[in-house]
Amino acid sequence: MLVRRSVGAVLRIGLVALVVAGGCERGGGSGTVSAAAAEPLTLEQLEGGDAAKASGERLMALAPGLHRLDTTTPAPTSAVIGVHGYESKGYEWAYPLRATGDGSTRVYFYRYDWAQCPAEVAKGLGEAVERLLEEEVELNSVRILSHSYGGVVATMLASSYAGRVPLTVDVVASPLAGVREMEARCGYGGAVAPAEGVELRQWRTIHALDNALGGIEPDPQVVELPGEVTRLPETYQGHRLGHNWSISWVVDELGGGAKP
Repeated sequence: MLVRRSVGAVLRIGLVALVVAGGCERGGGSGTVSAAAAEPLTLEQLEGGDAAKASGERLMALAPGLHRLDTTTPAPTSAVIGVHGYESKGYEWAYPLRATGDGSTRVYFYRYDWAQCPAEVAKGLGEAVERLLEEEVELNSVRILSHSYGGVVATMLASSYAGRVPLTVDVVASPLAGVREMEARCGYGGAVAPAEGVELRQWRTIHALDNALGGIEPDPQVVELPGEVTRLPETYQGHRLGHNWSISWVVDELGGGAKP
């Protein structure tokens, strides 16, 4: 999502569009990308600072599906999958993905069409994880790092996960309780508990400081589920810790980057 004052409006308008335009149907949404537009991308090509915007554009130009970004050899036996949010521009992922790719884990990015309802996206993500585990038999753990609308998707997957390896789901700045538009069009009534053996960790921004969720009352991040809940601080590296900075803070807190 955009880091601007209008981000909350963008999110709400986009969700309304799901209702008005029938966004739960496959294709036709602004999140749809052509397979022909996809180009190979590695963590080394993701840059921060002034180049982060271009890096984000390359991430969001990837074809729908699961993409491995690290080039670590031999391949690690654990995997982290980044799942972006609604109308993501990608640049908020440049640092978190690179910081996670410290050589100890494989790093994947899941690209999807955000015009689809969460159940449909979760089905696609679940199938991608299942294929990954079938093809990469040496993998012994998977962690999903999900943000905003992607957190809704990942939590829905977590509720039915029955894979052969342990799954941890980190849900960052996500409207798990849902909003009216998601309920009206997609029948979404809020997140439910993860399946047995799945570790779910919620990372909630301070509602008033979240420029995407702050205008939605009550705070849609608040939902009672098993698992750890962490409230993020007010600032991160001298910046207001809003919606997009939240991913970087979580990665640092988990040890994948500089300490916050």
